[in-house]
Amino acid sequence: MKVFVLIRSKLNLFTSAEKKVAEYILRSDPSETVKLTITELAERCKVSEATVIRFLKKLGYVSFQELKLSMALEYSPEKSAEIQQGEDIAIKKDDEVKTILNKILVGANRSLENTRSIISVSKLIKAANLIRSAERIEIFGVGASGAVANILQYKLVRSGYPAYYISDSHIQSMSASIMKPTGLVIGISQSGSTKDTVDVLAIAKERGASTIAITDHEFSPISRYSDVVLVTFSGENPVRMGAGKSIFAQLYVIEVLIAILYTMDYEKSMKAGERTAEAVAKKLY
Repeated sequence: MKVFVLIRSKLNLFTSAEKKVAEYILRSDPSETVKLTITELAERCKVSEATVIRFLKKLGYVSFQELKLSMALEYSPEKSAEIQQGEDIAIKKDDEVKTILNKILVGANRSLENTRSIISVSKLIKAANLIRSAERIEIFGVGASGAVANILQYKLVRSGYPAYYISDSHIQSMSASIMKPTGLVIGISQSGSTKDTVDVLAIAKERGASTIAITDHEFSPISRYSDVVLVTFSGENPVRMGAGKSIFAQLYVIEVLIAILYTMDYEKSMKAGERTAEAVAKKLY
């Protein structure tokens, strides 16, 4: 549900007072919230009306009425419990394998649907054009995001683009320091606060290279050094289960980017696919 996903995705942007409004909306029954006036909402959250207005502006709404309309259009009774539970499908100690299968599927689907609901089409197109125009593309990420970065390199090379994934953090920094304005750096970080990844984007940006970030947190440190921020939303608790749903969300964005590039550079992608397939054909039994 777009409104509630949008609120969750921006929680780190809100002030403590604005978070009271966000938490109230996420906890409450949407069918009741849409009946409130802005004054009543402010009173229930124990904040000022000005705080509610600032909260709305950060979400991109011009009025409380507009937010309520979106909630009313998206709300259905069967989804009420899902909204209030949040996005985490917790695995319990005594879960059977069939239950785990279903929970992982639900979590993955939510991650993809949530990302689809908030990602910007114009930013995807801008990112694709930066990839097309780059003379050299370097992709950085660590941990689980590093694994996704490696996949992005593979997909770009198969599509005919000069992409390189560097795993060592020291070499990442050195390579970023010699990037040219014709180059592109892509940083992948679920938190948007991974120091190694943020630092290399900052170095590359200082050298004049273009930069793209793929992250769950639009206003995290990595966004300061990114020309384009592609926002995913997994709603994942990395402490409890480690990266899982965030990987699904990141891979979804990558697949969409590659598909956009395919439509923009169809002949190039077709030829690159044929040549790269031929190059590894003899390595198969």
